[in-house]
Amino acid sequence: MRYEEYDSLIMGEENCICYITDLENYDMIHLTKKGMELYNISSPEEYIGQKCYRILQGLEEPCPFCTNKKLIPGEKYCWEHYNEKLNRWMGIEDSLVQIDGKYFRLEHARDITLQKEQWKRLSDQLTVEEILVECVQILASEDNYDTAFQRFLERLGRYYRANRAYIFEFELDKGLIHNTYEWCAANVTAEIDNLQNLPIDCISNWLKKFKETGEFFITSLNQVIDKESEEYKLLVAQGINSLLAAPLYTDNQIVGFIGVDDPTNSTDDLTLLRASSSFVIEELKKRRLIKRLAYVSYTDLLTGVKNRNCYSEVLQKYTAKPPQSLGVIFADVNGMKQINDTYGHKYGDKMLTMVSDILKTVSEDSIYRIGGDEFVILFENIEEDAFQQKSLELKNTFDMDRECDVSLGCAWMDQNPDVNQLIVLADEQMYARKQSYYKKVLENGHQTRVGIASEVLKELKNHQFIVFYQPQINIKTGKITGAEALIRKKGINGELIAPDRFIPYYELEGVIRHIDLFVLESVCQTLNNWKKNDINLKIAVNFSRVTLLEPNIVERIVGVCKKYNVEPSQITLEVTESISKMEHRHLHYLIESLISHGFNLALDDFGSKYSNLSILNELDFDTIKIDKSLVDQLEGCKKSQIIMRNTIRMCKEMDILHTLAEGIETSGQMELLADYDCEYGQGFYFSAPVSLDAFNQMLSEEY
Repeated sequence: MRYEEYDSLIMGEENCICYITDLENYDMIHLTKKGMELYNISSPEEYIGQKCYRILQGLEEPCPFCTNKKLIPGEKYCWEHYNEKLNRWMGIEDSLVQIDGKYFRLEHARDITLQKEQWKRLSDQLTVEEILVECVQILASEDNYDTAFQRFLERLGRYYRANRAYIFEFELDKGLIHNTYEWCAANVTAEIDNLQNLPIDCISNWLKKFKETGEFFITSLNQVIDKESEEYKLLVAQGINSLLAAPLYTDNQIVGFIGVDDPTNSTDDLTLLRASSSFVIEELKKRRLIKRLAYVSYTDLLTGVKNRNCYSEVLQKYTAKPPQSLGVIFADVNGMKQINDTYGHKYGDKMLTMVSDILKTVSEDSIYRIGGDEFVILFENIEEDAFQQKSLELKNTFDMDRECDVSLGCAWMDQNPDVNQLIVLADEQMYARKQSYYKKVLENGHQTRVGIASEVLKELKNHQFIVFYQPQINIKTGKITGAEALIRKKGINGELIAPDRFIPYYELEGVIRHIDLFVLESVCQTLNNWKKNDINLKIAVNFSRVTLLEPNIVERIVGVCKKYNVEPSQITLEVTESISKMEHRHLHYLIESLISHGFNLALDDFGSKYSNLSILNELDFDTIKIDKSLVDQLEGCKKSQIIMRNTIRMCKEMDILHTLAEGIETSGQMELLADYDCEYGQGFYFSAPVSLDAFNQMLSEEY
């Protein structure tokens, strides 16, 4: 539509300030000639397609006071606004106009500056008492303290017709003053950012005047103040010629002041400034109290970092709206109970403070103390390399520190990260690394409580754990080709306790590594003995995700094999799908390292619950162990048969070397598995888990 066509829509308005804009993108569509004159625009090309807020208000983003959402077809919206760009008051009438089936904003504006000035002159004739009541109402009725003080200062500044109105507060213990609130008239530059952390000595003359006369009026800087003084230099730098100021008292002590710069009205009467100061100080006290309560509610008062309340709110925020990426560092102080018991809680508190100070070297405001000796750091929207660098930096700092012994766990994720999963991963890694501390404490014979770790090591030393072996059978030949090593525990009365009664607890406590490594060592000893009798079988050993998180775990596993002269190819390490929850980089490094050393890798419990097929795409497994839950329903269940048959076929097509079905209990199950070309089987149909002696007897009958 051409300029003339838009003009025809608003026929008779050519002598008015009138314009049309696009509601969706704020583009200027049309501006009348009167409007173009007002804004010094010579032709439509200068504004068409430009943003209305830039052309009309001189802003770089949509106006915070935009009324687009308030417009209703067929109704007019009338309001007043002071245009900073024009330095004029405008009376505005907004409506919607339909063009080619689409609604646009149509605005008529008229200059009401003269009327406003007339009203202002009348307004200034109000008594001080009326203005004071208005100021008190502003301070008392506004819930937001920042808004209340801003409105109050604006009223004060306009009453005195000043360039600026402000509040300064003292930080007496540090000898500093701060400009905490400021209002500026149109075209007056804000100074609040330049007036922070000033030495209180720079207003020593003011403090003297406040004590002698209360409020005061400096009529002219050049005539009243020494030009060589810091006071003069500070005021001149702000372009101030004159000012009014009144002190703020608390308990007979000056704690701040109110001031206005370059007042031109009522300078002979400082009653309003003096009277309003008492109300201001009361509101400042309320604000400080609320800030203090908020600080106490969200801050750990011992260390100064954020507390568990704040931590819980942040978790809720991240759960509802995850950041683009998130890094988590979990830190736990080692031996905190021993420190408190040995050196006292005062030293323990000092230790926690020292730990928090070290944590602050990598993060200023995202550290949370979530327990007595536990801290979490959350890094929002951080690149993986930067996060790893901070983690390494923190680890090195603690390693070099002679007093603070801390275990760290780290995890990073992008693409809608799950904060709760990340915290679990970091917590697990921290527990895995904490085992080296427990081991060191126990080896040094320290009399300290290291929880369940010491109990497990004591039980291992007392031979309360036994390794059983369950044969793994070649389904086609019926021959034993290997075994799975399974842990059992002796009860008080000598009864055997099944692993499901203690393994989950050990995993939760982060001490499962002792069991996993004990089983591996027992298996390697068995393989070494078999080697002497020319028996060459593979044995599968289960490893928990928590154990695999331990630093240098691959070197530890390799070391055990070397100790007994066992080739890694004789060991199959069984892991569950839960390892996929490990941090991506660490997981791939771990798997690649194990494979490079020659270990076989088996994925256990495949098909249980909600199996994630993507793990087969990400990691290389030698064997897939199909869960008993699928085997149980093979006979008589068409769906189970389809799933089993296609699972085995999928593994072969993916070049996974072996498939093994667990929990085989009937000949019918075995026959179906043979038909589906499943290679190996394991279950009560062949044999329950048996002691090493019983398994050796089975081997002697076969070999």
